[in-house]
Amino acid sequence: MLAPLKDRSVIERDDSPGAADTSQLSDLQAENMALRLALRQARRSQRRNATLTARQIVALNNEVSRLQTLNLSLQQQCEEYASGQAIVSLGQRLMVLEDNNAQLLAAAQQVWYLDKSLCAAHHECERLARERDVAISCLRTDLLHRPN
Repeated sequence: MLAPLKDRSVIERDDSPGAADTSQLSDLQAENMALRLALRQARRSQRRNATLTARQIVALNNEVSRLQTLNLSLQQQCEEYASGQAIVSLGQRLMVLEDNNAQLLAAAQQVWYLDKSLCAAHHECERLARERDVAISCLRTDLLHRPN
């Protein structure tokens, strides 16, 4: 038994050359053009998809590389913490900071003493200036009251 045909025009074809052949030829040409257009569009679509996929692959590879670098850095940091080197480093930094703090406190105390001394010197200058002004005033009054 034979399978049924989808296109009955193959069986029912007119064997006489003429309008039917030309009609069939033009139909085949139109179908061929439509298939070519569909193939061209499919190729364009595949090229576009391939380009987009390649871009995604590059972006994902870059992200993987970035994450691998970050992972390596974090592993080194974990190893540093596990070895106790971070604690030693922090202790050394703390000692340096404590020394700097002690120096800063000593400098601040010295500035305070210098400020006190400067204030005392300033007050002494003001007192001496007042005494000078009083002495000058006394000399002027003596000169004015002295007989010539």
